[in-house]
Amino acid sequence: MNSVRIEADNIAFSYGEPRVLRDINLSIEACELFAVVGPSGSGKTTLLRVLAGLEQPSHGSIRLNGVDVRDIPVAGRNVGMVFQNFALWPHMTVFENIAFGHPSAQSSGTETVEARIEKLLAILDIAETKDARPAQLSIGQQQRVALARALVHEPRLLLLDDPFSNVEQELRKQMRHDLRTLQRKLGITTILVTHALEDALSIADRLAVVVHGTIRQIGSPTAIYDFPNSIDVARFVGVENFLAGTLRHVERQMIEFASPDIGTLRWPMHDRPAEGPSMLSVRPHALHLCPIDSFRDGRYSWIEGDVVASEFLGEVVRYRIAIGNAELSIKQPHYLGATATPAGTPVLIGFDPSRARIFPVGKNADISTPE
Repeated sequence: MNSVRIEADNIAFSYGEPRVLRDINLSIEACELFAVVGPSGSGKTTLLRVLAGLEQPSHGSIRLNGVDVRDIPVAGRNVGMVFQNFALWPHMTVFENIAFGHPSAQSSGTETVEARIEKLLAILDIAETKDARPAQLSIGQQQRVALARALVHEPRLLLLDDPFSNVEQELRKQMRHDLRTLQRKLGITTILVTHALEDALSIADRLAVVVHGTIRQIGSPTAIYDFPNSIDVARFVGVENFLAGTLRHVERQMIEFASPDIGTLRWPMHDRPAEGPSMLSVRPHALHLCPIDSFRDGRYSWIEGDVVASEFLGEVVRYRIAIGNAELSIKQPHYLGATATPAGTPVLIGFDPSRARIFPVGKNADISTPE
């Protein structure tokens, strides 16, 4: 299958007011598995439909391998698409569902098309189901049939609209693995839209985070997870702890963060975020919970607090810790035989400043993010 490079410049789209998409700019390389993630209602599926040609942008251009396709209809773009609802015909067999709508299959059932279907059935490991009806298939098998139907006409681009939704966790993991394996085997450019961050992080080469119709950040899964460039992105990728305060620069590349809840913390930081009202963020698993009389390792900044509640979640224990008028969420690894620290216990909280992020308040700070 021939893959395609996609470029979208200044894309805007609206069903009226307000705009659904604004100033969308992205470049997706040939053979890349690119994910578009974001909260519900952020415009992810609309962006996918615009790229497919199912919706016409009100502004901007879309190029496939350098060719502007804005005025080219869906059929002329050679795109395969799998929707959330697999939409398989219940009265048709697997083979008939895959062949349905293919011109050659309808007119003559040529050996070329039949051979292509047989090959896809084998690649997707569903050859034994070709005479079965959709109701006889598992959810995972139905998804593979939908994929085969999207791939039978040998598209240059595969678009997937939340294909793992409403699937239980263990099957979801297997379906993600199968999709990634297939995408690599075929070498087809693929765009996956999902609201589930784990799906994107686990299989995408790169991803874009869309919030309120705009792309807030594009990067590798690790870059976006470790270095979110705004409060919106940080919240979406699972940062729960945000403390309001004021940042200022002090001598020798040191910064000082003063908060009414945690007091004043000082540490070296070479990128020197902007001074002024700020929000300090840190992930629950980047914090350390220790007894109040523990040795205070100089590699960490230390804050005193009190346990409000704890939840045993199997691999981790999740704590809520009160610090002044604020609360922090902390996840501690569970060890065999360990018991949770009871509510009301005074504790020390340590964090590695290098794992904290600071955002100017009221701005979507564009902090440089390693790819």
